[in-house]
Amino acid sequence: MKKYLAEGLVIFASIFASFSVENIRQNSIEKEILNEAVITLGDEIESNIKFTKEHLKQVKNFHYVMERIFNDFENISMNDVYNLHSNNPYIYNIVENGLIEYKKQYNDEYYVFTWWNAWEPEDVFFQSMLYSGKLLEIKNKKLRKEIESIYTKQEERVNGMALLTKEVTENIADWFEFEKNKFDKDVSNTEIFNKYKNQKLKNLINRNRNLLSARVNDIENYLQALNNVVLLISSEYKQLD
Repeated sequence: MKKYLAEGLVIFASIFASFSVENIRQNSIEKEILNEAVITLGDEIESNIKFTKEHLKQVKNFHYVMERIFNDFENISMNDVYNLHSNNPYIYNIVENGLIEYKKQYNDEYYVFTWWNAWEPEDVFFQSMLYSGKLLEIKNKKLRKEIESIYTKQEERVNGMALLTKEVTENIADWFEFEKNKFDKDVSNTEIFNKYKNQKLKNLINRNRNLLSARVNDIENYLQALNNVVLLISSEYKQLD
């Protein structure tokens, strides 16, 4: 009887040990998967830091140009505006390998007034983690909340301000077209600005420069939040390159 009892205990212990080893192995696999997911999210955030730094420079330049136009509204010419942009560019083309090439050649264009610098950070991997439930597996509550904040509230605010800029710049474009349509002949944008700029245009430029100032502040706060998340990830998961 004792023999059977001992054999039963051995079998039970073996099965229990087997389950324990399997659980440990499964937990290790799950931790590794989560670790890789957070590291990949960190890479996406690093990419957004690079994008945001360039975007911040563009918005600051746009604000500077609008500020100069507003402060010297009566005397500034279209050629002066072009020169301001060439020295403080924010209009660009995307060329090979995603590189940015800033525009410094002009052909009687009013785009220097109406380029609004769209807000386009990456969020593919964040969305993947959100819908797969991996985001909720992050045990560090502060890190999880910081990640959620930058990808929701802060990005929504920055994008909202960008869309307000878009609305104002569209109104500026409408102003140019409206003024040109007063004539029964072809009139250049340069002539319209140099000779016929008025208080309505000045008010729009004032509105735009104020929005751009607020955008700069929001983007700087967003950039700081990105850097904070990178520090949290690097301290808990790995040192990001």
